[in-house]
Formats: sequence, structure tokens, C-alpha cells
Amino acid sequence: MTDYFVGVDAGGTHCRASLYDSAETVIGTGLAGPANVFSQFTDAMQQIGLAVDLAIRSANIAIDKKSLIVGAGCAGGQTAQAKEGLARLNVPYKRLFMTSDLHASCLAANSGGDCVVLITGTGSSIAHYRNGLVTQYGGHGFIHGDEASGAWLGLRAVQYLLKSFDNLAHDEAFCSVIANAIGIDYLSGVSHAKKPASIDHILRYFKSKLATDYAKLAPSIISLCENGNPTAKSLINEGADYLFSVLSSNSLGNDSPIFITGGVAGSYQPLLQQKMGTPVFAMPRVAQDGAMLYAKLQMNTPQTTA
Repeated sequence: MTDYFVGVDAGGTHCRASLYDSAETVIGTGLAGPANVFSQFTDAMQQIGLAVDLAIRSANIAIDKKSLIVGAGCAGGQTAQAKEGLARLNVPYKRLFMTSDLHASCLAANSGGDCVVLITGTGSSIAHYRNGLVTQYGGHGFIHGDEASGAWLGLRAVQYLLKSFDNLAHDEAFCSVIANAIGIDYLSGVSHAKKPASIDHILRYFKSKLATDYAKLAPSIISLCENGNPTAKSLINEGADYLFSVLSSNSLGNDSPIFITGGVAGSYQPLLQQKMGTPVFAMPRVAQDGAMLYAKLQMNTPQTTA
């Protein structure tokens, strides 16, 4: 029975799987929903399974799951909680190896060579990959950090919107776009009579929301920034300043290439290049490639660890 490798990029917004043949050519892909193995392990594993199933289906060839060697680069995959969950899992594949999304991205970025990778998607984190080891900065989750992430941008936008109702923020164009995205007519709601109802709507709307829900506001903020809105530009600059501070304070990138990926990466890349005075590259390969390479490395290691 021929073995096939699968690389999975499991993040807070999407779960993507790529199925590879023996020449590392992608022969099938699958896309599923959010998959954070730290905060929602069972749901995340279901989404990973769905993405793998869809990749097999799209390949349009008969493949036994027992022939699959799956590498999964997961948001939260480096945590003890995720590893304990994986140890209890009865997987339908030949092997399933899990690591962090950062580790997988590092392997994809420089084909296993030393590098620095910035992930700025729903969450954010920075990795320094050197001599096969990953040192992580940030990535502590939405409540505790994730500065410069899509979720962080969304939260900052909501905070700004609420400040406007207290007459502490005055960018009407910015507030109108953010309010509209969550179902409020800002110009009507900011009036004295309707102000309490508008504030109540915002608080109720976000009462049980997750990082992914806040991150849905990021595209609106990016669009506003690209159109010159000063508040949106300020938020993007604030995120870039955070990323730059992590890089400079830890002397990252002095001897390794820097790569950036994620939904907000395009906004940060030119700002970081200007601040760093060195190139900041877009990812040349997708994270699924790195997850696949991780699985191959593990299969070639006498004593493997997930």
C-alpha cells in the first residue's frame, strides 16, 4: 500500500489540508473551519479530519486513510494540553504528527533553514527558527496578547467605536464603517436619544464572541487604511510598531531572513521593511508544505514525538 503525506495548516479562521504524492506534488486540497487545538481540541480535530477528507475527495483517486501520514501545524499545537489530547486520540491515519503552526510555517518559509517568521492572522506570533529549534514570541492568545493580529485590530476598533459614544473619539468615517459591520447605523445611533441602545447593541453583540468574530472586522480596517483613513492607519502602525519592537528587542533577523504571513501581512510588510531597513519576505510556500515536511522529518527520526 502506497503511503501518502498530508500537510495541515490549522488556524483560528480556517483549516487547510494538502495531499501530496511521492514527489511532494499537491494532488488534493481541502478547506474546513476554525481549528484551535488549545481552546477547542475536539472541534479542532473534527475540522482537521474534515479538511483531510475533502483533500482525499478532491484527489479523485482511491486512498485508504491508513496509508496517510499526516503532519498538522496547529494554532496551540505546541501546548501540553494539545499533546495530551492527541495522545488520547484514536486517529484513523497511519501516523499523525502535531506541531505548532509557527513551526510548520518556519519549515515552509526557508525549507528547513534558519529564519524568522511572523504570523499575523486571526492571532499573531513570532518565531525564530535556528538549528532546528523554534523560539516563540507572543502568541499567548486573544485575551492575553496577540497584538497586531486580526482579532486585536477588531478589538481596538470596537474600543474606538465605544469611545466615540463618550465623545472621546471623533473619526466619523471609521466609526460608521465599523458600526455598519456589526449592524448599527452610526449616524443615527450616536444621537443622544439612541446612544444607550447603540451601546447596548455593541456590548450584547460581542458578549460571547471569540477572536475569530473580532477578526472579521480586520478587512474593513485594512480597506479604510488603504483609503487613507487616519484612525485605521494609526491602528496598522501600532501593530507594526509591536512587531518591530519584538524583532529589534530580541535581535531577530540579524542573521536570518524574515518572512511574514497571514491575513494582515500585506499591511505590515512595507512598514516593517521601512522600520527594519532590511527585506521582509512574503511566504514562498504555504504552511501545509511545512507541516508535510515536519511529518517527513518525524518519520525519519528514530524516536518520534508528536
